[in-house]
Amino acid sequence: MTQIKIGTRTSTLAMWQANKVRQILHDNGCKTEIIGISSQGDKSLGGDLASTVGQFIHAVDSELITGNIDIAVHSSKDVPVKMSDDIVNLAYLERGCTNDLLIFPKSKNHLSLGDLLHTDHTSSLLEALAVIPKSGTVGTVSGRRQSFILSQRPDVIPIAVRGQVETRLKRLRQGRVDAIVLAEIGLLRLHEIGALESWILDFSAVRISDEQWPTAPGQGAISIHCRALDVDLLNHLKSALNHQKTADDVSKEREILTSVGGGCQYPAGIKVDGDEVSIQVSPQNWREVFCQGLKFDSMRYHGPLNKMEINLPSTQISTTQQVDNGPKLISTLNSNRLARILQNDGINVLNQPVIELIPKADNWPSGFIDNSVSRSQWPYLVLTSPFAAKCAIEVAKTNGDLNRIQWLAIGEGTARACFMRGVTVSICAKSRDSVELTEFIKHKIDRNITLMIPRSNVGSTTFVDGLTDLGFNVKTWVGYENQPKQVDKMPVADNDVLLLSSPSSARAWVENDLPIPKNILCMGKASQEEIESLQDFANSTVEVLQGPTAEFVAKWWKSARGE
Repeated sequence: MTQIKIGTRTSTLAMWQANKVRQILHDNGCKTEIIGISSQGDKSLGGDLASTVGQFIHAVDSELITGNIDIAVHSSKDVPVKMSDDIVNLAYLERGCTNDLLIFPKSKNHLSLGDLLHTDHTSSLLEALAVIPKSGTVGTVSGRRQSFILSQRPDVIPIAVRGQVETRLKRLRQGRVDAIVLAEIGLLRLHEIGALESWILDFSAVRISDEQWPTAPGQGAISIHCRALDVDLLNHLKSALNHQKTADDVSKEREILTSVGGGCQYPAGIKVDGDEVSIQVSPQNWREVFCQGLKFDSMRYHGPLNKMEINLPSTQISTTQQVDNGPKLISTLNSNRLARILQNDGINVLNQPVIELIPKADNWPSGFIDNSVSRSQWPYLVLTSPFAAKCAIEVAKTNGDLNRIQWLAIGEGTARACFMRGVTVSICAKSRDSVELTEFIKHKIDRNITLMIPRSNVGSTTFVDGLTDLGFNVKTWVGYENQPKQVDKMPVADNDVLLLSSPSSARAWVENDLPIPKNILCMGKASQEEIESLQDFANSTVEVLQGPTAEFVAKWWKSARGE
Protein backbone atom coordinates (compact mmCIF):
# COMPACT_ATOMS: atom_id res chain seq x y z
CA MET A 1 0.00 0.00 0.00
CA THR A 2 1.96 2.99 -1.28
CA GLN A 3 -0.30 5.74 0.12
CA ILE A 4 -2.67 5.56 3.07
CA LYS A 5 -6.01 7.29 2.52
CA ILE A 6 -7.26 8.71 5.83
CA GLY A 7 -11.02 9.33 6.08
CA THR A 8 -12.44 11.92 8.46
CA ARG A 9 -15.29 14.33 9.06
CA THR A 10 -14.60 17.85 7.86
CA SER A 11 -14.97 19.89 11.06
CA THR A 12 -11.93 21.78 12.32
CA LEU A 13 -11.59 19.42 15.26
CA ALA A 14 -11.96 16.28 13.13
CA MET A 15 -9.32 17.57 10.74
CA TRP A 16 -6.98 18.18 13.69
CA GLN A 17 -7.40 14.54 14.64
CA ALA A 18 -6.77 13.33 11.09
CA ASN A 19 -3.68 15.49 10.80
CA LYS A 20 -2.40 14.08 14.09
CA VAL A 21 -2.69 10.58 12.63
CA ARG A 22 -1.13 11.76 9.39
CA GLN A 23 1.87 13.27 11.21
CA ILE A 24 2.57 10.08 13.16
CA LEU A 25 2.39 8.00 10.00
CA HIS A 26 4.59 10.49 8.15
CA ASP A 27 7.17 10.27 10.94
CA ASN A 28 7.12 6.50 10.42
CA GLY A 29 7.77 6.73 6.71
CA CYS A 30 4.20 6.42 5.37
CA LYS A 31 2.73 8.52 2.59
CA THR A 32 -0.81 9.69 3.35
CA GLU A 33 -3.79 11.57 1.94
CA ILE A 34 -6.70 12.99 3.98
CA ILE A 35 -10.20 12.49 2.54
CA GLY A 36 -12.90 14.75 4.04
CA ILE A 37 -16.38 13.21 4.36
CA SER A 38 -19.62 14.87 5.48
CA SER A 39 -21.61 12.83 8.03
CA GLN A 40 -25.36 12.75 8.73
CA GLY A 41 -24.64 14.37 12.09
CA ASP A 42 -23.03 17.29 10.25
CA LYS A 43 -26.18 17.71 8.14
CA SER A 44 -28.60 18.26 11.02
CA LEU A 45 -29.32 21.07 13.46
CA GLY A 46 -32.22 19.37 15.24
CA GLY A 47 -32.33 18.19 18.83
CA ASP A 48 -33.36 14.55 18.40
CA LEU A 49 -30.27 12.36 18.81
CA ALA A 50 -31.91 9.34 20.38
CA SER A 51 -32.72 7.60 17.10
CA THR A 52 -29.41 8.32 15.37
CA VAL A 53 -26.69 6.64 17.44
CA GLY A 54 -23.38 6.69 15.57
CA GLN A 55 -24.52 9.37 13.11
CA PHE A 56 -21.11 11.06 13.23
CA ILE A 57 -19.16 7.97 12.14
CA HIS A 58 -21.36 5.96 9.77
CA ALA A 59 -20.68 8.05 6.66
CA VAL A 60 -16.91 7.80 7.17
CA ASP A 61 -16.98 4.08 7.96
CA SER A 62 -19.17 3.47 4.90
CA GLU A 63 -16.39 4.90 2.76
CA LEU A 64 -14.04 2.51 4.55
CA ILE A 65 -16.19 -0.52 3.74
CA THR A 66 -16.42 0.43 0.07
CA GLY A 67 -12.64 0.80 -0.14
CA ASN A 68 -12.56 4.54 -0.88
CA ILE A 69 -10.37 5.08 2.20
CA ASP A 70 -7.92 2.83 4.04
CA ILE A 71 -8.42 3.99 7.63
CA ALA A 72 -11.05 6.14 9.36
CA VAL A 73 -10.37 8.56 12.23
CA HIS A 74 -13.01 9.16 14.90
CA SER A 75 -13.53 10.64 18.34
CA SER A 76 -13.77 7.46 20.42
CA LYS A 77 -16.79 8.75 22.35
CA ASP A 78 -18.80 8.86 19.09
CA VAL A 79 -18.23 5.18 18.28
CA PRO A 80 -21.20 2.93 19.21
CA VAL A 81 -20.44 -0.17 21.28
CA LYS A 82 -21.81 -2.31 18.45
CA MET A 83 -19.90 -1.83 15.20
CA SER A 84 -20.25 -3.38 11.76
CA ASP A 85 -18.64 -6.82 11.51
CA ASP A 86 -16.73 -5.51 8.50
CA ILE A 87 -14.86 -2.96 10.63
CA VAL A 88 -12.46 -3.22 13.56
CA ASN A 89 -10.65 -0.72 15.71
CA LEU A 90 -7.03 -0.76 14.59
CA ALA A 91 -5.55 1.60 17.18
CA TYR A 92 -6.12 4.29 19.81
CA LEU A 93 -3.91 7.37 19.96
CA GLU A 94 -2.67 8.43 23.39
CA ARG A 95 -5.56 9.89 25.32
CA GLY A 96 -5.87 13.50 26.35
CA CYS A 97 -7.87 14.92 29.28
CA THR A 98 -11.39 13.60 29.85
CA ASN A 99 -13.11 16.44 31.74
CA ASP A 100 -16.17 18.38 30.65
CA LEU A 101 -16.22 22.17 30.96
CA LEU A 102 -19.21 24.35 31.77
CA ILE A 103 -18.78 27.60 29.82
CA PHE A 104 -20.80 30.76 30.49
CA PRO A 105 -20.71 34.55 30.01
CA LYS A 106 -17.77 36.41 31.52
CA SER A 107 -17.88 36.56 35.31
CA LYS A 108 -15.47 38.34 37.64
CA ASN A 109 -15.86 35.49 40.12
CA HIS A 110 -14.56 32.81 37.75
CA LEU A 111 -11.55 32.16 35.56
CA SER A 112 -11.75 32.88 31.88
CA LEU A 113 -11.71 29.90 29.55
CA GLY A 114 -8.27 30.94 28.33
CA ASP A 115 -6.88 31.03 31.86
CA LEU A 116 -8.63 27.82 32.93
CA LEU A 117 -7.04 25.86 30.08
CA HIS A 118 -3.62 26.71 31.57
CA THR A 119 -4.51 25.52 35.09
CA ASP A 120 -5.55 22.23 36.67
CA HIS A 121 -8.29 23.88 38.77
CA THR A 122 -11.32 21.61 39.15
CA SER A 123 -14.74 22.44 40.61
CA SER A 124 -17.18 20.16 42.37
CA LEU A 125 -20.42 19.41 40.54
CA LEU A 126 -22.46 21.60 42.87
CA GLU A 127 -20.01 24.50 42.47
CA ALA A 128 -20.22 24.14 38.71
CA LEU A 129 -24.02 23.98 38.55
CA ALA A 130 -24.31 27.00 40.84
CA VAL A 131 -23.29 29.26 37.95
CA ILE A 132 -26.51 28.41 36.09
CA PRO A 133 -29.32 30.87 36.95
CA LYS A 134 -32.68 29.63 38.18
CA SER A 135 -34.68 28.15 35.28
CA GLY A 136 -31.61 28.74 33.16
CA THR A 137 -30.86 27.13 29.81
CA VAL A 138 -27.89 24.86 29.18
CA GLY A 139 -26.72 23.83 25.75
CA THR A 140 -26.29 20.07 25.40
CA VAL A 141 -28.04 17.26 23.52
CA SER A 142 -26.11 14.53 25.33
CA GLY A 143 -28.47 12.27 27.29
CA ARG A 144 -25.70 11.63 29.83
CA ARG A 145 -25.06 15.33 30.43
CA GLN A 146 -28.76 16.18 30.50
CA SER A 147 -29.56 13.48 33.05
CA PHE A 148 -26.62 14.44 35.29
CA ILE A 149 -27.65 18.12 35.29
CA LEU A 150 -31.37 17.55 35.78
CA SER A 151 -30.82 15.07 38.62
CA GLN A 152 -29.36 18.02 40.58
CA ARG A 153 -31.08 21.00 38.95
CA PRO A 154 -34.58 20.04 37.74
CA ASP A 155 -35.33 23.71 37.01
CA VAL A 156 -32.79 23.81 34.16
CA ILE A 157 -34.01 23.74 30.54
CA PRO A 158 -31.76 21.74 28.17
CA ILE A 159 -31.24 23.32 24.76
CA ALA A 160 -30.01 21.65 21.57
CA VAL A 161 -26.77 23.30 20.48
CA ARG A 162 -25.39 21.53 17.42
CA GLY A 163 -22.62 22.03 14.89
CA GLN A 164 -18.91 22.62 15.20
CA VAL A 165 -17.46 23.82 18.50
CA GLU A 166 -17.20 27.39 17.22
CA THR A 167 -20.86 27.33 16.12
CA ARG A 168 -21.99 26.11 19.54
CA LEU A 169 -20.06 28.86 21.28
CA LYS A 170 -21.68 31.45 19.01
CA ARG A 171 -25.05 30.34 20.44
CA LEU A 172 -23.74 31.25 23.89
CA ARG A 173 -22.54 34.65 22.64
CA GLN A 174 -25.97 35.26 21.07
CA GLY A 175 -27.62 34.66 24.44
CA ARG A 176 -29.57 31.60 23.32
CA VAL A 177 -28.28 29.69 26.34
CA ASP A 178 -27.01 30.65 29.78
CA ALA A 179 -24.24 28.06 29.67
CA ILE A 180 -22.90 25.28 27.46
CA VAL A 181 -21.18 21.98 28.22
CA LEU A 182 -18.22 20.97 26.05
CA ALA A 183 -15.43 18.40 26.29
CA GLU A 184 -12.23 20.11 27.39
CA ILE A 185 -10.04 18.06 25.05
CA GLY A 186 -11.68 19.51 21.93
CA LEU A 187 -11.08 23.06 23.13
CA LEU A 188 -7.46 22.27 24.02
CA ARG A 189 -6.80 20.85 20.56
CA LEU A 190 -8.38 23.84 18.85
CA HIS A 191 -6.44 26.21 21.11
CA GLU A 192 -3.24 24.39 20.16
CA ILE A 193 -3.67 25.44 16.51
CA GLY A 194 -4.90 28.96 17.34
CA ALA A 195 -8.48 28.21 16.31
CA LEU A 196 -10.10 29.74 19.41
CA GLU A 197 -10.68 33.46 18.91
CA SER A 198 -10.33 35.95 21.76
CA TRP A 199 -14.10 36.27 22.26
CA ILE A 200 -14.21 32.53 22.98
CA LEU A 201 -11.27 32.58 25.39
CA ASP A 202 -12.90 35.51 27.26
CA PHE A 203 -15.89 33.40 28.33
CA SER A 204 -15.77 32.17 31.92
CA ALA A 205 -15.55 28.44 32.54
CA VAL A 206 -15.33 25.79 35.24
CA ARG A 207 -13.83 22.32 34.92
CA ILE A 208 -16.13 19.67 36.41
CA SER A 209 -14.55 16.92 38.50
CA ASP A 210 -14.63 13.70 36.51
CA GLU A 211 -15.00 11.75 39.74
CA GLN A 212 -18.37 13.44 40.32
CA TRP A 213 -19.15 13.78 36.61
CA PRO A 214 -17.65 10.81 34.72
CA THR A 215 -17.51 11.65 31.07
CA ALA A 216 -18.49 9.62 28.02
CA PRO A 217 -16.66 6.30 27.53
CA GLY A 218 -13.75 6.98 25.20
CA GLN A 219 -13.77 10.76 25.69
CA GLY A 220 -10.38 12.28 25.00
CA ALA A 221 -9.22 9.36 22.83
CA ILE A 222 -8.96 9.07 19.05
CA SER A 223 -9.98 5.80 17.34
CA ILE A 224 -8.60 4.56 14.04
CA HIS A 225 -10.80 2.06 12.20
CA CYS A 226 -9.88 -0.25 9.36
CA ARG A 227 -11.55 -3.05 7.40
CA ALA A 228 -11.52 -6.34 9.27
CA LEU A 229 -9.85 -8.00 6.27
CA ASP A 230 -6.96 -5.49 6.39
CA VAL A 231 -5.90 -5.91 10.03
CA ASP A 232 -2.82 -7.98 9.27
CA LEU A 233 -1.92 -5.83 6.28
CA LEU A 234 -2.01 -2.69 8.46
CA ASN A 235 -0.24 -4.12 11.51
CA HIS A 236 2.71 -1.79 10.89
CA LEU A 237 0.32 1.17 11.26
CA LYS A 238 -0.98 -0.18 14.56
CA SER A 239 2.59 -0.38 15.90
CA ALA A 240 3.07 3.31 15.06
CA LEU A 241 -0.31 4.61 16.24
CA ASN A 242 -1.54 2.54 19.17
CA HIS A 243 -1.08 3.67 22.78
CA GLN A 244 -1.59 0.55 24.86
CA LYS A 245 -2.77 2.12 28.14
CA THR A 246 -5.35 4.20 26.26
CA ALA A 247 -6.47 1.10 24.38
CA ASP A 248 -6.81 -0.85 27.64
CA ASP A 249 -8.71 1.95 29.43
CA VAL A 250 -11.10 2.75 26.59
CA SER A 251 -11.74 -0.93 25.86
CA LYS A 252 -12.65 -1.47 29.51
CA GLU A 253 -14.98 1.54 29.47
CA ARG A 254 -16.75 0.19 26.40
CA GLU A 255 -16.94 -3.25 28.02
CA ILE A 256 -18.59 -1.75 31.10
CA LEU A 257 -20.99 0.25 28.94
CA THR A 258 -21.91 -2.92 27.04
CA SER A 259 -22.51 -4.75 30.32
CA VAL A 260 -25.17 -2.19 31.32
CA GLY A 261 -26.83 -2.51 27.93
CA GLY A 262 -25.81 0.89 26.65
CA GLY A 263 -24.80 2.71 23.51
CA CYS A 264 -23.31 6.18 23.19
CA GLN A 265 -26.74 7.69 23.99
CA TYR A 266 -27.16 5.69 27.20
CA PRO A 267 -27.05 7.98 30.27
CA ALA A 268 -23.78 6.57 31.61
CA GLY A 269 -20.48 8.22 32.44
CA ILE A 270 -17.53 5.82 32.74
CA LYS A 271 -13.87 6.75 33.28
CA VAL A 272 -11.21 4.04 33.65
CA ASP A 273 -7.68 5.03 34.58
CA GLY A 274 -5.60 1.90 35.04
CA ASP A 275 -6.94 0.13 38.13
CA GLU A 276 -9.35 2.94 39.09
CA VAL A 277 -12.83 3.59 37.77
CA SER A 278 -15.44 6.34 38.16
CA ILE A 279 -18.95 5.52 37.00
CA GLN A 280 -22.38 7.12 37.12
CA VAL A 281 -25.47 5.63 35.49
CA SER A 282 -28.90 7.25 35.40
CA PRO A 283 -32.09 5.15 35.25
CA GLN A 284 -33.08 4.15 31.74
CA ASN A 285 -36.42 5.90 32.27
CA TRP A 286 -34.82 9.04 33.75
CA ARG A 287 -36.44 11.32 31.16
CA GLU A 288 -39.92 9.97 31.87
CA VAL A 289 -39.33 10.21 35.62
CA PHE A 290 -38.09 13.78 35.32
CA CYS A 291 -41.00 14.82 33.11
CA GLN A 292 -43.40 13.46 35.72
CA GLY A 293 -41.92 15.91 38.22
CA LEU A 294 -40.13 13.22 40.22
CA LYS A 295 -36.53 12.94 41.37
CA PHE A 296 -34.37 10.05 40.21
CA ASP A 297 -31.31 8.47 41.75
CA SER A 298 -28.20 7.45 39.83
CA MET A 299 -25.80 4.59 40.48
CA ARG A 300 -22.37 6.00 41.43
CA TYR A 301 -19.05 4.35 42.12
CA HIS A 302 -15.47 5.57 42.41
CA GLY A 303 -12.72 3.21 43.42
CA PRO A 304 -10.75 0.09 42.49
CA LEU A 305 -11.88 -1.52 39.25
CA ASN A 306 -11.73 -5.03 40.70
CA LYS A 307 -14.15 -4.10 43.49
CA MET A 308 -16.75 -2.42 41.28
CA GLU A 309 -20.28 -3.76 41.54
CA ILE A 310 -22.92 -2.46 39.16
CA ASN A 311 -26.43 -2.24 40.54
CA LEU A 312 -28.43 -0.43 37.89
CA PRO A 313 -30.79 2.24 39.25
CA SER A 314 -34.54 1.89 38.87
CA THR A 315 -37.12 4.56 39.62
CA GLN A 316 -40.80 3.63 39.66
CA ILE A 317 -43.44 6.16 38.67
CA SER A 318 -46.37 6.16 41.04
CA THR A 319 -49.77 7.61 40.27
CA THR A 320 -50.65 11.00 41.65
CA GLN A 321 -52.98 11.07 44.62
CA GLN A 322 -55.72 13.66 44.73
CA VAL A 323 -56.88 14.96 48.07
CA ASP A 324 -60.67 14.96 48.33
CA ASN A 325 -61.06 17.85 50.75
CA GLY A 326 -59.87 21.44 50.62
CA PRO A 327 -59.48 23.86 47.72
CA LYS A 328 -57.94 22.57 44.51
CA LEU A 329 -56.34 23.86 41.35
CA ILE A 330 -58.16 22.60 38.25
CA SER A 331 -55.68 22.64 35.37
CA THR A 332 -56.58 22.29 31.71
CA LEU A 333 -52.87 21.84 30.89
CA ASN A 334 -53.07 18.11 31.76
CA SER A 335 -49.44 18.15 32.93
CA ASN A 336 -48.47 15.43 35.39
CA ARG A 337 -45.18 17.22 35.97
CA LEU A 338 -46.95 20.45 36.98
CA ALA A 339 -49.38 18.49 39.16
CA ARG A 340 -46.61 16.69 41.05
CA ILE A 341 -44.52 19.80 41.59
CA LEU A 342 -47.49 21.71 42.96
CA GLN A 343 -48.67 18.76 45.07
CA ASN A 344 -45.20 18.61 46.60
CA ASP A 345 -45.78 22.26 47.48
CA GLY A 346 -49.03 21.39 49.27
CA ILE A 347 -51.43 22.29 46.45
CA ASN A 348 -54.13 19.83 45.44
CA VAL A 349 -54.25 19.59 41.62
CA LEU A 350 -56.86 18.07 39.33
CA ASN A 351 -55.92 17.64 35.66
CA GLN A 352 -58.94 18.27 33.48
CA PRO A 353 -58.15 18.76 29.76
CA VAL A 354 -61.06 20.11 27.75
CA ILE A 355 -59.40 20.20 24.32
CA GLU A 356 -58.56 17.26 22.08
CA LEU A 357 -55.68 17.61 19.61
CA ILE A 358 -56.07 16.17 16.12
CA PRO A 359 -52.89 16.41 13.98
CA LYS A 360 -53.32 17.37 10.31
CA ALA A 361 -50.16 15.64 9.10
CA ASP A 362 -50.96 16.05 5.40
CA ASN A 363 -50.89 19.84 5.79
CA TRP A 364 -47.30 19.94 7.07
CA PRO A 365 -44.62 20.89 4.52
CA SER A 366 -41.92 18.36 3.64
CA GLY A 367 -38.85 18.38 1.42
CA PHE A 368 -38.30 22.04 2.27
CA ILE A 369 -34.57 21.91 3.11
CA ASP A 370 -32.27 23.30 0.44
CA ASN A 371 -29.00 21.42 0.95
CA SER A 372 -27.22 23.83 -1.40
CA VAL A 373 -27.47 26.69 1.11
CA SER A 374 -25.72 27.11 4.44
CA ARG A 375 -27.42 25.45 7.38
CA SER A 376 -27.46 28.87 9.06
CA GLN A 377 -30.12 29.83 6.51
CA TRP A 378 -32.39 26.84 7.10
CA PRO A 379 -35.88 27.62 8.44
CA TYR A 380 -36.93 27.45 12.09
CA LEU A 381 -40.00 25.60 13.32
CA VAL A 382 -41.83 27.91 15.75
CA LEU A 383 -44.01 26.13 18.33
CA THR A 384 -46.49 28.32 20.16
CA SER A 385 -47.97 25.77 22.58
CA PRO A 386 -47.47 22.30 24.06
CA PHE A 387 -50.23 21.17 21.66
CA ALA A 388 -48.15 22.34 18.71
CA ALA A 389 -45.12 20.56 20.19
CA LYS A 390 -46.98 17.26 20.58
CA CYS A 391 -48.25 17.49 17.02
CA ALA A 392 -44.83 18.37 15.59
CA ILE A 393 -43.25 15.33 17.20
CA GLU A 394 -45.94 13.04 15.81
CA VAL A 395 -45.53 14.44 12.31
CA ALA A 396 -41.71 14.34 12.53
CA LYS A 397 -41.83 10.54 12.78
CA THR A 398 -42.55 10.44 9.05
CA ASN A 399 -41.27 13.88 8.03
CA GLY A 400 -37.49 13.71 8.32
CA ASP A 401 -36.81 17.35 7.43
CA LEU A 402 -38.49 18.48 10.64
CA ASN A 403 -35.86 16.63 12.68
CA ARG A 404 -33.03 18.41 10.89
CA ILE A 405 -34.02 22.02 11.56
CA GLN A 406 -34.03 24.09 14.73
CA TRP A 407 -37.17 24.21 16.87
CA LEU A 408 -38.11 27.40 18.72
CA ALA A 409 -40.44 26.98 21.71
CA ILE A 410 -42.51 29.87 23.01
CA GLY A 411 -41.78 29.02 26.64
CA GLU A 412 -40.75 26.49 29.25
CA GLY A 413 -43.96 24.44 29.03
CA THR A 414 -43.63 23.96 25.29
CA ALA A 415 -39.91 23.20 25.57
CA ARG A 416 -40.62 20.54 28.20
CA ALA A 417 -43.47 19.11 26.10
CA CYS A 418 -40.86 18.46 23.41
CA PHE A 419 -38.27 17.21 25.90
CA MET A 420 -40.55 14.61 27.45
CA ARG A 421 -41.01 13.12 23.97
CA GLY A 422 -37.29 12.95 23.24
CA VAL A 423 -36.66 16.22 21.40
CA THR A 424 -34.53 19.02 22.82
CA VAL A 425 -35.52 22.39 21.35
CA SER A 426 -32.87 24.72 19.97
CA ILE A 427 -34.39 27.90 21.39
CA CYS A 428 -36.66 28.60 24.36
CA ALA A 429 -37.99 32.15 24.19
CA LYS A 430 -39.37 32.08 27.77
CA SER A 431 -42.35 34.09 26.52
CA ARG A 432 -45.78 34.06 28.14
CA ASP A 433 -47.75 34.95 25.04
CA SER A 434 -47.49 35.78 21.34
CA VAL A 435 -46.77 39.45 22.08
CA GLU A 436 -43.65 38.58 24.07
CA LEU A 437 -42.70 35.92 21.53
CA THR A 438 -42.91 38.49 18.73
CA GLU A 439 -40.56 40.78 20.68
CA PHE A 440 -38.13 37.90 21.25
CA ILE A 441 -38.05 36.97 17.56
CA LYS A 442 -37.76 40.62 16.55
CA HIS A 443 -34.55 41.05 18.54
CA LYS A 444 -33.01 37.57 18.44
CA ILE A 445 -33.72 36.05 15.01
CA ASP A 446 -32.25 37.17 11.67
CA ARG A 447 -34.72 38.39 9.06
CA ASN A 448 -33.27 35.99 6.47
CA ILE A 449 -34.54 32.98 8.45
CA THR A 450 -37.86 31.57 7.25
CA LEU A 451 -40.21 30.96 10.18
CA MET A 452 -42.42 27.89 9.84
CA ILE A 453 -45.44 28.22 12.14
CA PRO A 454 -48.11 25.52 12.47
CA ARG A 455 -51.35 26.85 13.95
CA SER A 456 -54.63 25.39 15.06
CA ASN A 457 -57.83 25.55 13.05
CA VAL A 458 -59.17 28.18 15.46
CA GLY A 459 -55.91 30.06 15.93
CA SER A 460 -55.68 33.76 15.16
CA THR A 461 -53.28 34.98 12.44
CA THR A 462 -52.36 38.06 14.49
CA PHE A 463 -49.00 36.59 15.52
CA VAL A 464 -48.10 35.60 11.95
CA ASP A 465 -49.26 38.96 10.57
CA GLY A 466 -47.13 40.80 13.13
CA LEU A 467 -44.00 38.90 12.13
CA THR A 468 -44.72 39.50 8.44
CA ASP A 469 -45.05 43.23 9.14
CA LEU A 470 -41.60 43.10 10.78
CA GLY A 471 -40.12 41.77 7.56
CA PHE A 472 -39.92 38.07 8.34
CA ASN A 473 -40.67 35.43 5.74
CA VAL A 474 -43.36 33.32 7.40
CA LYS A 475 -44.80 30.03 6.21
CA THR A 476 -47.91 29.04 8.14
CA TRP A 477 -50.51 26.29 7.87
CA VAL A 478 -53.24 24.59 9.91
CA GLY A 479 -51.14 21.90 11.54
CA TYR A 480 -53.70 20.58 14.03
CA GLU A 481 -57.28 20.94 15.09
CA ASN A 482 -58.41 21.86 18.58
CA GLN A 483 -61.72 20.17 19.27
CA PRO A 484 -63.63 20.53 22.54
CA LYS A 485 -63.81 17.34 24.58
CA GLN A 486 -67.02 16.26 26.21
CA VAL A 487 -66.38 16.44 29.95
CA ASP A 488 -68.61 15.07 32.67
CA LYS A 489 -69.93 17.41 35.30
CA MET A 490 -67.60 17.88 38.24
CA PRO A 491 -67.88 19.56 41.65
CA VAL A 492 -66.18 22.95 41.65
CA ALA A 493 -66.07 24.97 44.87
CA ASP A 494 -65.92 28.75 45.02
CA ASN A 495 -62.46 28.59 46.58
CA ASP A 496 -61.08 26.34 43.82
CA VAL A 497 -58.88 27.90 41.14
CA LEU A 498 -59.20 27.26 37.40
CA LEU A 499 -56.02 27.34 35.28
CA LEU A 500 -56.89 27.84 31.60
CA SER A 501 -54.16 27.17 29.06
CA SER A 502 -55.59 28.89 25.98
CA PRO A 503 -58.56 30.75 24.50
CA SER A 504 -59.80 27.41 23.14
CA SER A 505 -59.77 25.92 26.63
CA ALA A 506 -61.83 28.84 27.92
CA ARG A 507 -64.45 28.36 25.20
CA ALA A 508 -64.49 24.57 25.70
CA TRP A 509 -65.01 25.00 29.44
CA VAL A 510 -68.09 27.12 28.74
CA GLU A 511 -69.39 24.77 26.03
CA ASN A 512 -69.27 21.91 28.54
CA ASP A 513 -71.32 24.05 30.94
CA LEU A 514 -68.81 23.39 33.71
CA PRO A 515 -68.95 25.32 37.01
CA ILE A 516 -66.71 28.38 37.19
CA PRO A 517 -64.87 29.34 40.40
CA LYS A 518 -64.14 32.88 41.53
CA ASN A 519 -60.44 32.80 40.64
CA ILE A 520 -59.13 32.17 37.12
CA LEU A 521 -55.45 31.94 36.18
CA CYS A 522 -54.54 31.89 32.53
CA MET A 523 -51.52 31.75 30.23
CA GLY A 524 -51.05 34.78 28.01
CA LYS A 525 -52.89 37.96 27.20
CA ALA A 526 -54.90 36.34 24.39
CA SER A 527 -56.37 33.88 26.88
CA GLN A 528 -57.19 36.69 29.28
CA GLU A 529 -58.95 38.68 26.56
CA GLU A 530 -60.98 35.65 25.47
CA ILE A 531 -62.00 34.84 29.06
CA GLU A 532 -63.03 38.42 29.78
CA SER A 533 -65.12 38.48 26.58
CA LEU A 534 -67.19 35.49 27.74
CA GLN A 535 -70.14 36.41 29.94
CA ASP A 536 -69.89 33.11 31.85
CA PHE A 537 -66.67 34.35 33.52
CA ALA A 538 -68.11 37.77 34.44
CA ASN A 539 -68.17 37.04 38.18
CA SER A 540 -64.58 35.76 38.28
CA THR A 541 -61.27 37.57 38.65
CA VAL A 542 -58.75 36.76 35.93
CA GLU A 543 -54.96 36.93 36.29
CA VAL A 544 -52.21 36.14 33.78
CA LEU A 545 -49.28 33.98 34.86
CA GLN A 546 -46.23 36.20 35.32
CA GLY A 547 -43.48 33.61 35.07
CA PRO A 548 -42.83 29.85 34.98
CA THR A 549 -46.16 28.11 35.61
CA ALA A 550 -45.33 26.02 38.68
CA GLU A 551 -43.38 28.79 40.38
CA PHE A 552 -45.99 31.48 39.76
CA VAL A 553 -48.95 29.29 40.73
CA ALA A 554 -47.24 28.20 43.96
CA LYS A 555 -46.51 31.81 44.95
CA TRP A 556 -49.99 32.96 43.95
CA TRP A 557 -51.64 30.13 45.89
CA LYS A 558 -49.75 30.83 49.09
CA SER A 559 -50.41 34.55 48.80
CA ALA A 560 -54.11 34.18 48.00
CA ARG A 561 -54.62 31.55 50.69
CA GLY A 562 -52.64 33.57 53.26
CA GLU A 563 -50.18 30.72 53.78
